[in-house]
Amino acid sequence: MEKKYQTVTDAIRRWITSGQYAGNDKLPTEADLMTQFNVSRHTVRKALADLETDGFVYRIQGGGTYVAEKRHPVNTSGMKSVAVMATHINDYIFPAIISGIERELSAQSVSLMLSSTGNSEAAEADNLNKLMHTAIDGLIVEPSRSAFAIKNEPLYQQLQNLRIPIVTMNSKFRSLEAPSFVMDDFAGGRMATDYILQHHHQRILGIFKTDDQQGIDRMNGFVYALQKANQPNSATTFLYQSGSAEDKMGERLREFFSQPQRPSALVCYNDKIAVLAYNIAQTMGIQVPEELSIVGFDNSALANSYGLHITSVNHPKETMGTDAAKLILKMIKEPAKDFTKSSKIYTPELVVGDSVQDYQPE
Repeated sequence: MEKKYQTVTDAIRRWITSGQYAGNDKLPTEADLMTQFNVSRHTVRKALADLETDGFVYRIQGGGTYVAEKRHPVNTSGMKSVAVMATHINDYIFPAIISGIERELSAQSVSLMLSSTGNSEAAEADNLNKLMHTAIDGLIVEPSRSAFAIKNEPLYQQLQNLRIPIVTMNSKFRSLEAPSFVMDDFAGGRMATDYILQHHHQRILGIFKTDDQQGIDRMNGFVYALQKANQPNSATTFLYQSGSAEDKMGERLREFFSQPQRPSALVCYNDKIAVLAYNIAQTMGIQVPEELSIVGFDNSALANSYGLHITSVNHPKETMGTDAAKLILKMIKEPAKDFTKSSKIYTPELVVGDSVQDYQPE
């Protein structure tokens, strides 16, 4: 359970970071805060002390508490530092992306500061608040829950106001101007679906994650390909988001595979889902590709890890990381130059494996 003082601390921090209170604005009195949050004076003072330590507020003896002017720490070490914040960093394709960034930064003697959000907007906000009080020279980020309006754009805006250049990966900001490095995920979703249709499948299941922009674009490409095919099909989609639905994926796949008219082909959001589907099919006696064709996305190491090469749309991975690092270094070196048109969209490529076969009527 969250401690009472932490609730007060987080609320006041949100007031400040959202712009509700600007620099040098006076905050409500201790008495007002006690009433508003229904807490003791000790709790309020503990919260304000933490905010003062973190540089969000300052107090004047007998005069109240005020919002501190935002001043980004100056890097005095002599070595440039770039922060990298991703939804995940330790699994799947992320180590390859990070490797590309790290190799480029290291070659230029620039240090790397790494953090993960777990695709959580709250964790993202916490990390961004910490970065505002850390001596960094640039930020490479994969925004959290990017399928929706990016909740923490005001915090990113504050970093830009502090002259910290920002580059995004795998998604774009809605309103802020910042260069991005993204896949053409719509084209990738269409390509994967076209390949399944070329093998005469009709009962097609598309599985897509809908809380990041990649998943939305891949799903839209899937739907577009089906509409353009102008041939009969009984395609359907299974949509999920991070969290409990993702954890229950195996259970849902077993349900789909147990249907009398089960899918003959899958188009999967990524290779993790494709491999999970392959393993479940094997345990249920369903042969891949003879009875079930599968296409994944990202062409990760997983696609070749289970004795079958899963056909998958390639993700640039390390190349994307390298390109993002090269650009952030240019932005640091030339702060007056406009880099908003330096974004890159990677053209998808289907890496054909052994997981798709022509539909064989039962």
